[in-house]
Amino acid sequence: MKLFSQRSYRTKERVRKPKMWPREVYHPMQLAFGLTVWILWFIVKYGALALFCEQAPPPIEQGAFTWINTALMVGSVAVTALLLFWANNCWRAARFGNNDADSEINAFIAGLGAGINLLGAVVTLSQGLMSLLLPPCL
Repeated sequence: MKLFSQRSYRTKERVRKPKMWPREVYHPMQLAFGLTVWILWFIVKYGALALFCEQAPPPIEQGAFTWINTALMVGSVAVTALLLFWANNCWRAARFGNNDADSEINAFIAGLGAGINLLGAVVTLSQGLMSLLLPPCL
C-alpha cells in the first residue's frame, strides 16, 4: 500500500507558440502603407479644410471649437487608431516571428513597418491636435 501518491507536482511551463502572422505583415510593400495612409489623410484634411473655409466659413469669434475642427479631429483619431493597430500587428509579428527560413528578414521588415506606422500615427495625432488649438479659417 502506498502512503503517498507518486504524482508529479511539476507544473507544465506554458510555452507561447508563435502566432502565424499573415504574409502581408512581412511583405516589403507594407512598409509604404503607413506613410501612404498618412499622406492621403494629410491631402484630404487640408483639401477639405480649404474647401469648407471657402464655402461655409465659421465665425472667427467661435475660436477653435467649430464643426470643421471637430470633423478633422475625429478623422485624425480614426487614422491614428488605424496606424497604431498596424504598428501593433507589425511589432508583435517582428517580436514572435514565424517559422520560415527567412525569418530574420521577415522580422526586420515587420519591425521597420512597426516603426514607420508608429511614426505616421504620431504625426497624424500631432496634426490633429492642432485643430484643438487653432481656428480653422484664418
